[in-house]
Amino acid sequence: EGRFYSLVNCLGTHDTPRVLTVLGGGQAPASREERAAFRLSPTQLERGLALVKLAALVLFTFPGSPTVYYGDEAGLEGWEDPLNRGTYPWGRENQDLLAHFSRLGRLRHQYEALRQGDFRWAYTAGGLLAYTRTWEDVTLATVTNRDPEETVFSMPWSAHEATDLLTGRVYHSADGWLRLPLAGRSGVLLV
Repeated sequence: EGRFYSLVNCLGTHDTPRVLTVLGGGQAPASREERAAFRLSPTQLERGLALVKLAALVLFTFPGSPTVYYGDEAGLEGWEDPLNRGTYPWGRENQDLLAHFSRLGRLRHQYEALRQGDFRWAYTAGGLLAYTRTWEDVTLATVTNRDPEETVFSMPWSAHEATDLLTGRVYHSADGWLRLPLAGRSGVLLV
């Protein structure tokens, strides 16, 4: 069990294609020349950014140490070496994505439950993933919907309300249950 809580977790490394390219672009073009020239279309970029945000939410709330390969938090694209090792895009970062990673880092620092709290799976089926982290009397729940369609997810919640630490939205429980409307490719971090 101790090893589970001390894992080094990452979405990308210098030896893998950029996570944004993989999640947004899908299947890699066949030739090296096509991969070198490849850039995400606006639709692919939108999908990729939403999925990278979800992946980052899991990365920063899962047991272990979140490790970010430089540029993934800024929206760098690229398939294999050397395209996945481009220089950091100083002054051209995706500001929304960068703010998301920064917010997750601050929350992880702020909540002991995200660093060493007890981990419990709450739900894993289809495009939904939910788990809790508890430390002393604080429980945080991560809930993600990777599907493109909106869904409603219900989960047991003993408190009268839960606040999404990413948006500030407050959800009220009814009879010990939270009813969470989740947009497609979105997630919440509840406390």
